[in-house]
Amino acid sequence: MTLSHVRCAPFLLLSTALLCAVPVSARQPSTPVTAVVLPDGRYSKVAFREMSREAARILKRSGISLRSRVGIPLQAVNGLLVMVTLVGRCDMDGSPTFLKPGPLGWAQEVNGNVIPFSDLACDNLRGAVGAAIADGNTLRANILLGRAMGRVLAHELYHIVAGTSAHGREGVTQAKLTPRELTSGQLELRPSEITAVENGLSRTR
Repeated sequence: MTLSHVRCAPFLLLSTALLCAVPVSARQPSTPVTAVVLPDGRYSKVAFREMSREAARILKRSGISLRSRVGIPLQAVNGLLVMVTLVGRCDMDGSPTFLKPGPLGWAQEVNGNVIPFSDLACDNLRGAVGAAIADGNTLRANILLGRAMGRVLAHELYHIVAGTSAHGREGVTQAKLTPRELTSGQLELRPSEITAVENGLSRTR
């Protein structure tokens, strides 16, 4: 048995990309998905709340009702369970951050199959947020960090639920996201990606 990462997780670019909006349409009843978040270092509660809100917003149209919680639940949960590790420091405490190319997150694979384990690279995300803001407002910086984390989490959950390592040409499933795309405007799933998630959910029912 081999274990590898989905290698096409978002990377930083210095260019902009076209965003897309997905029309609201009638969908099947939502399926609960619980993201169990395991920090391996410091994290901001403000960033965590914003991450949860942003990821849930992006995934709602695909039929996912996302719930995020820190730590292993003591009781069984309904629906799908996904383990998410926060790698590095996930807060913006005012210390210097540096923008550098590198993965912002990844889902894991076993024998070519995407499995429900994901990691967010918080130090790289902190660098992206630091490049997107000019002031020293710590609260605002943590909100933007959470927004970026939520978009990367939604990206990885797309891989996991749809069961694919493929990426889109625009929107939240792009292989590369800029600091601006991570922190401003809105990123969405395209109609074909919503269908892929719905098909993935139907296989779990």
